[in-house]
Amino acid sequence: MIQKEELEKFASRIRKRIVQATCKAGVSHIGGSLSIVEILTCLYNGILNVSDENLHSRQRDQFVLSKGHAALTLYSVLAEKGFLPESLFEEYCCQEETLLGIHPELGVPGIDAATGSLGHGLGIGIGLALAMKMRGLSHKVWVLAGDGEFNEGTNWECLPVALRYQLDNLVLIIDRNYLQLSGFTEELHPLDPLAEKLKAFGWLVETVDGHDLESLWNLFLRAKSYRGNKPLAVVAKTVKGKGISELENKVESHYCSVPESAVGEYLEGSFGE
Repeated sequence: MIQKEELEKFASRIRKRIVQATCKAGVSHIGGSLSIVEILTCLYNGILNVSDENLHSRQRDQFVLSKGHAALTLYSVLAEKGFLPESLFEEYCCQEETLLGIHPELGVPGIDAATGSLGHGLGIGIGLALAMKMRGLSHKVWVLAGDGEFNEGTNWECLPVALRYQLDNLVLIIDRNYLQLSGFTEELHPLDPLAEKLKAFGWLVETVDGHDLESLWNLFLRAKSYRGNKPLAVVAKTVKGKGISELENKVESHYCSVPESAVGEYLEGSFGE
């Protein structure tokens, strides 16, 4: 494992990037972007076999950000790793004339799937994983979905398909922050007991603290080497708006600007240092 301290510093730099870009753009899906920082920190620091050499290849692990509105976190990670040119990252402003849109699109270095129409990422991931199986490739497909996406029937229709084809090369990570655009999931469209429901579809299911780097790393490492006859789902318990107290676990954090009181701390680079 990469030193935990190094992962923590990486995550801190990603949060700083998110805040900087959000301030520049004026507004962004900051709450759901902050909740997945630790997940992407682990994936892109040794779990996914992605590098400068294979960045544009399909013959490597693939990552599908089903909750495409959190693209800013993915852009930040890709820039921090050097996969996305800094000059391009600096263009992020959620405007039509820029390549880095509010949702990820193919053509951006390091983006493996165009996403943002919620509930579709798992289907894309199943297609990629099945294609890899048919071609005898040993790579994994990792799909990161929001819990609010499970209001969509397409996700529940996909679950038995993945089991039918024994896609043990597919890992579904659910960002379980209990919030969506207009409120708390359990008040709008109850999902719990989510893990038990996924198990009822025949999937292997793990639950983890989505901000605990060590727990995430160890779980993802096991998932990376897993071979069997079932797909794996990871229910990652997270906090929407993680790292900014004014936004944590708040409905309004879904799409907003950074609170002025939090800007200085992040832009000065003091958070987590």
